[in-house]
Amino acid sequence: MTGRAVFLGLLLICVAADVEKNSGLVRKPICPDVEEIVACPLNLSPVCGSDGNTYANECTLCVQRQKTRMNILIAKEESC
Repeated sequence: MTGRAVFLGLLLICVAADVEKNSGLVRKPICPDVEEIVACPLNLSPVCGSDGNTYANECTLCVQRQKTRMNILIAKEESC
């Protein structure tokens, strides 16, 4: 039983280290704190969402987050 606990502990450490290493790769978008976003600016500043879709800008990603109620993050500051 002790060997199993050690294995699980090491596995947890590896997973935590991997999450910390990749934490700089994605970020949470800065979305307005309103019930529904009515309009977004028309500026083209593409961002790649963690869902694999390219959004015209951060605001349009925020709209998709509201519509789907999914926690879509910004994977990179360019097209996917």
